[in-house]
Amino acid sequence: MKVLKSIYKVMGCAILAASLSSCVNDWLDVAPSDGTDADAALTSSSDLAAARTGMYKALKGNSSLVDYYGQQFFVYGDVHAGDDYQYNNLGGSNRASFYYDMNYQTASEFVSSTSSSNVAWKSPYIVIGRANRIIAAAEGGALSDAAEAKATIDQYAAEAKVLRALAHFDLVRIYGKPYTEDQGASLGVPLVTGVLESNAKPARSTVAEVYTQVVKDLTEAISSNALATETEPGYVSVWGAKAILSRVYLNMGDYANALSVAEDIIKNSGAALWTRDQYFKAWDASTPNESEFLFRLNVAGSTDSNDLNGIGNLQQRDGYKEMVATKKFVDMLTSDPEDVRNDMFLPATAAQEVATYGTNKVYLNKLRGQGGNLRNVTIVPIIRLSEVYLTAAECAFRKNDKTKAVEYLNDLVKNRTTTEASLATVDNITLERILIERRKELIGEGQRYFDALRNNETITRYTSEADKGWHKTLSKEAQSFDRDYFKAIAAIPQAEINANPNIKQNDNYGE
Repeated sequence: MKVLKSIYKVMGCAILAASLSSCVNDWLDVAPSDGTDADAALTSSSDLAAARTGMYKALKGNSSLVDYYGQQFFVYGDVHAGDDYQYNNLGGSNRASFYYDMNYQTASEFVSSTSSSNVAWKSPYIVIGRANRIIAAAEGGALSDAAEAKATIDQYAAEAKVLRALAHFDLVRIYGKPYTEDQGASLGVPLVTGVLESNAKPARSTVAEVYTQVVKDLTEAISSNALATETEPGYVSVWGAKAILSRVYLNMGDYANALSVAEDIIKNSGAALWTRDQYFKAWDASTPNESEFLFRLNVAGSTDSNDLNGIGNLQQRDGYKEMVATKKFVDMLTSDPEDVRNDMFLPATAAQEVATYGTNKVYLNKLRGQGGNLRNVTIVPIIRLSEVYLTAAECAFRKNDKTKAVEYLNDLVKNRTTTEASLATVDNITLERILIERRKELIGEGQRYFDALRNNETITRYTSEADKGWHKTLSKEAQSFDRDYFKAIAAIPQAEINANPNIKQNDNYGE
């Protein structure tokens, strides 16, 4: 099959369009980039290892590619909701205001109003493209050391399927309606499961079709027995893959399978929840506690760090201080003063901010830079064991097993607080209680917005001046909205649609 000479450049520049050949970015040029046919580019397990490095690098991002886990995925997942974590209009640098303000109307405005409006599209497709190259080479049977390096080759292929699944899953949550809204009948994103030809112009698959492929990739990778069984920082193991699968099933409303996978992880992974005494220090990049990380990125060194515009620098009080906890969230968390998660926030110090926030702790202090360097945030969480416990609790409750729901919820809560009243009982446990605990635990980790959409919640920043809290004055639509509002899902980049007429724009976005 004749393909573009550098699929990495194709998947990095304009991804799905024939007009993308003008992109020049050396960072994307992980081997091969020598002008040979892509079919012949990966010839050995060492070539596959280089491609694997490039695949994980695309997941992390750098200063100029911040549209995925390097920055924007977390911003979108938390600040677009804006009910727990808001833009800091008193001291921010306008890098996280876009999805919070929601002032855009057209697709062109969506991507061009500000440099910080690049929601994940480009980098996930770079990940997918590099994953496809690895899978094709590994399964093609033509690698020079296919026999002697089989275990390594199989592992890299399985990892590639997991990352391909993760990227498609994240994309479909951003650009498609929640699966639970219409069982995936509406349009999702283009599925890319092979090395693209230069003139390829794939249309959008349905949300259901994307989810079907995501589950297929994950289950094949898990059942291959090729993934590492021990979790290594920076790389996905079988337990990381299973954790992602539990998240996928949860977003599909498949509570039985989500619970089954979550319980497997809890009982068999060997991972352990951080204790109350461990929680704060566990996030320290200098001495991280790996027991709860099922999959995290290990961003280290000046060449592959998220760097100046990375998520750590955006969140931190001593960085760009783009985001602060909302007053409602602070009130919710501080209602239990013994909750160790109160220690994960810092108060404002700038006079203008102190005048509004007072002594309240508003700056999240999870993603701390190694050695205090916010341009070197080495711990970037993809999924933690605590989320798995919360998934198990929610799914058990939805399956009407309150006893099991209480067990899993309390397993987490007792590792966060000494307040007995914070523990649930069979008599007082509710779905709302579980979801509130999820908000407390996962703030800043990019999941709040997607949780709200899948549960058909009305996202409320404020409803009147009386409950405005620290929010700036927002448009009526941005004050409160639900998943039926057209801005609840992102506009597909207009450049992609211009280059590929087979891609249909989301409803109500003009050019």
